[in-house]
Amino acid sequence: MKNLKTFFALFILATSLISCDAVDDLTEIEVDTEISEDFTIVVTEGETFSESLSVSINDENVQDNLDKIENIEIESLTYQIISVSGTENVTAIGEFSIASSSFPWFSYSESDFVNLTAAAEAGTVYEIEVDEDVISAFEADLRSGATASIIATGTVSASPVTFVVRVKAKVNVVVDAI
Repeated sequence: MKNLKTFFALFILATSLISCDAVDDLTEIEVDTEISEDFTIVVTEGETFSESLSVSINDENVQDNLDKIENIEIESLTYQIISVSGTENVTAIGEFSIASSSFPWFSYSESDFVNLTAAAEAGTVYEIEVDEDVISAFEADLRSGATASIIATGTVSASPVTFVVRVKAKVNVVVDAI
């Protein structure tokens, strides 16, 4: 009889623990969203540039529950040269920085630079391959307020030139609504 009581007590305890996990899963909201922002980079004199922008998750479920974010995962990070005006066939080299991490951009084929005019005309979307530290920094910035800052720095081969770089991040956010 004592074994039967112990069995039922353990059974009830196990069932309640499983039920708590099931209830927790039911209160989670999973949001798949895409962040897309444009850098407009203007180089009037000289050859260097530095531009920053803030990106944010503009989903109502995320914004209403910033303190309840359980997980943020960056599924992909890309950039694309949208337009170029000014000097023709300008090449560029540079890097993006997020928090204290930076990674190269404007890498085209085997070279360290890209012809901005050719890239804009081709409409090529470049996958940004970054290490886990950069992704973690980006996710941490988004988690702390659903906003992150990205800085683009580099040099161009000639000026004046104005070009637009579109940065996109596909993001999965899990929010506990309760």
